[in-house]
Formats: sequence, structure tokens, C-alpha cells
Amino acid sequence: MVTPATGVLMLSVALGLGYFRVLPRQKTYPRAAWKTLPILLLALYGLLVGAPALLILSLLLGAAGDGFLAFDGARAFVGGLVAFLLSHLAYAVVMAPLGVPGLMFADAWRPVAGALILVATLAVVCLIRRQAGRLLPAILAYVAVFLLVAWMALRIPGPWVILGTAIFILSDTLLALRRFRWGPDHRFDNPAGYAVWATYYAAQLILTVTLSSDRAI
Repeated sequence: MVTPATGVLMLSVALGLGYFRVLPRQKTYPRAAWKTLPILLLALYGLLVGAPALLILSLLLGAAGDGFLAFDGARAFVGGLVAFLLSHLAYAVVMAPLGVPGLMFADAWRPVAGALILVATLAVVCLIRRQAGRLLPAILAYVAVFLLVAWMALRIPGPWVILGTAIFILSDTLLALRRFRWGPDHRFDNPAGYAVWATYYAAQLILTVTLSSDRAI
């Protein structure tokens, strides 16, 4: 028997997949609403299964960020940046008590993964720094918060939280390159738009299901 929480999760996945058909359409309010709905349903799923309140808040902030980024313009981008920065701060607080002291260096792959995330993130910042212009300080603040989330994730047992976080970072990397490096006429722009949504929704789904459980796995 399908529980209400499972039904909500399945609906979120269905709408998340359905957004691929809506994504190339004109940027309208109905399109923006569809973009936010899968994440709002993840927040409802978290509420139904008794997830931490900050996890639910993080998802709500993520949905707000999606709403901003569904439109063009500097103000919309800044709104999305602020919303996701606060969302990631909430993620970091949720992850903090799940970490195990010393685990970061207990497995060889963890510091390697951390180093790769750091190097890749800084490389992208270097690539976009000129095009970012006055937004660069805000982007650097965002990057610092996301690196904090990555650090917290690397201290948690099991691979799923760090996998979700790494995919989230990949999504943000593609988004940054698309906006500041490639532009709408670049040959990578169209496939990058689909890749951003695929990685972003997958990350939110993984983190929601994993962090909603009694313990991270």
C-alpha cells in the first residue's frame, strides 16, 4: 500500500521528469510554478516523514530560488543566489550533527573527493570572475557556503549525502558556466539547461530522502 508520503514523493519525481518538456518553453509564471512544485513536494514529503525542520526550510528556500532563477535578469539571479545561499546554510546545520569526528581522513577517498571539489570549484570561479563583475563577491560567499556543506557531507558515514552534495555542486557549476561563460548562443547552452535541471533535481531528491531518515546512509 502506498503511503501519503510515498505518493507525494512519486508525484514530485513525476513532475520533476515532466519539467524537461516545459524547460525549453518561454519563461512564464506557469513555467516557473512547475519548476518550483517538485521541490515543494519534496518539502511536503519531508514534513510527512518527520524530517528535520531545517531540511524542510532548506527545500522551501530552494523552491524560492528556483522561482527567481526561472526568469532572466540580474535581480532575479541575485534573488536566486541569496535563496540558495540560505538553503545551503540550512543544509550545513542539518548535516553538522551527523558528522563523525576523524572520519574525513579515515577513508582515502574522502580527502581526495574534498580536494577535487575544492580545485574544481576554484577553477570555475577563475573562469567566470571577469564576466561576474560586481556579482563576484556574492558568488564567492555562495561558494564558501557550499564548500562548507561539502565539508559537512564528507564527515557523514555512507556515500549518499556526499553524492547528493557533489551532484548539487556539479549543477551549480554548469549553471555558472552557462550564465557567465557560455551565453545563450553557445553550442553547450541548450544541453547545459537540461543537465542543470537533471543534476539539481537528482541532488535535492537524494539529499531529501537520505537526510529525512533517522540517520544518514
